[in-house]
Amino acid sequence: MGVVKKILLIALVLFVIILIAGISTYKPFFEVKEIKVVDHKGYPCLKISFKTDSYPVVFKLLTPEGELIYSWAAEKPEEVVYLYLTPGNPYKNILGPKSYVVRAFYGDKELWKNEVSIKGTGADVKILDVKFRSNFTGLNVESVNLDVKNTGDVPLYLNVLEDKLYLDDNPIPFSMETAIIMPEESSRVRLTSIISYISSAELKTDHKLRFSIPNVAEASYTIKALEPELRIERVGLKPFLSEWDVDNITLIISNNANYPINVKWWIEITVNGMPVSPLLWAASDEVLNPGERKTVIYDLSFVVVPKPIEIKVLLGKSEASWSSGG
Repeated sequence: MGVVKKILLIALVLFVIILIAGISTYKPFFEVKEIKVVDHKGYPCLKISFKTDSYPVVFKLLTPEGELIYSWAAEKPEEVVYLYLTPGNPYKNILGPKSYVVRAFYGDKELWKNEVSIKGTGADVKILDVKFRSNFTGLNVESVNLDVKNTGDVPLYLNVLEDKLYLDDNPIPFSMETAIIMPEESSRVRLTSIISYISSAELKTDHKLRFSIPNVAEASYTIKALEPELRIERVGLKPFLSEWDVDNITLIISNNANYPINVKWWIEITVNGMPVSPLLWAASDEVLNPGERKTVIYDLSFVVVPKPIEIKVLLGKSEASWSSGG
């Protein structure tokens, strides 16, 4: 081999060595501009905004012990990546304080490393109001309106698969739209299609509705016992052979409960100690809404008794009585 060829070969070898050495020691420009916790497509994520002059950059989200949680390879021209904190579990609240390690790599070179700590999910929940519907046998809860504030530093998720609604500590089905509430923000949330029932007889005691975001927060609402103001204004009597026909009873009723009262069907009437079937009377009104006061006339049929006459009217825990002489 000639001298010139040997020189060229040596030069080529040196060039390759220098090139490889340059590649092996090359570290691209890389800068993280911002890192924060956000929601992305229903997942709590670390959003990382960055600048680089070389791609791809692989981001890894790890536990403090080094266990991989999630990774993403950013390709040109990406400058934002989302690292999922709960991969595979959308709309999942992060309970309790957590710590993470984030690392960025170009090839086998680490460009950046950072530790991130969060407080986790927190909430302040208030029940604003409850809508009820009365029927002839009892009371149904139609809807519950909530005010929910996110007091944590991660997205707060409300969804029907995780959250619970209880009536007297018994879970009851309901529907609601999934809500995503960011830190320091508040949202109004409505629960509907609630399957609940309290018979009129059970309304003689208080009942409690309770909404729970498990392990985060809860709020309760008391359904007051049925105890209206109740007074017998007058009783209409008609002679019938040697006895008396109780023709009608006029009541004055004030509804101080937080739900409508079915004054036609929930009332109980006894005459001389004998209950009168609701099928034997017609009421001039059917429903008394919260805060209303009405005069209600009950026209009775086939209620014939001798004197003295004693009439008792029961509505929830309230009782009114009337009596005539012999």
